[in-house]
Amino acid sequence: MDENTLDGGAQVLAQFRDFIDGCSGRTKWASVNAVSHIEKAIEISAIDPMMAAFRAICAEEEAATALIFSLKEQNYPGSSKLYFRHHAHKHAVILFVSTVIQWFGNRKAQAGDNFGQHRIFFDQVDGRVGLHLGLQLGNLDVQVQPTPPLHIIMQGERTLAEEFQDEMKLLLGFEKISEIRTLIEQRANFRNTILYATPEGVPKPAGNVNTFIQNQVGIVNSLFTALALIDPWRTPKYPNSGIVTVSIEVFSALMERVTKD
Repeated sequence: MDENTLDGGAQVLAQFRDFIDGCSGRTKWASVNAVSHIEKAIEISAIDPMMAAFRAICAEEEAATALIFSLKEQNYPGSSKLYFRHHAHKHAVILFVSTVIQWFGNRKAQAGDNFGQHRIFFDQVDGRVGLHLGLQLGNLDVQVQPTPPLHIIMQGERTLAEEFQDEMKLLLGFEKISEIRTLIEQRANFRNTILYATPEGVPKPAGNVNTFIQNQVGIVNSLFTALALIDPWRTPKYPNSGIVTVSIEVFSALMERVTKD
């Protein structure tokens, strides 16, 4: 992977600049710092791959911090159980966001011909930039746009929140807590293997740092996407998103089991 590819990855994050400018407090500055870490990682990748990888890890942590703090700032139910200073929480966020994306894909597939293409796009939200979700109705030239984007309601014997909670637990593999714990611990401790010596010697580069940085760019992009779908849509003008509320509940339950001695 060459530098041009890496620079292109950085440009992917540049699309969030106007959105980030509209954020405030820790949400804004953690996001700004995440982008800065990626830019610095690219700059030093050829001369100091270990520190480049470390900065790319810090970028993910800062993007996760921005998302967690946004939820706490908006007083989402259950957000008091999210800890942006806890490395395990920060490194578990992307696993959870990825699972939500998988859930959405599964749901869309189950809908069959009821929905056509979907798109996520930037537009104004009360004087600032945010992400919107558009769902095409069948093959028609018509789309629906949930407001907020993740506030999707389902009619039937069970609420969407109930369905979502059960399906998320299944996708996450709640019965495999030891495996999830190991995965999260490995992700959280990887930064230490880059920084600190062991009885076997000092840390040495392993693998392709450019590939690693590009992967981290993708992670930060996913976290920023989630943030831009949530942060601009605030109460009291907009309701809390049901999917976000249940996500916090499931995530908190997962982390309670994962971090339990």
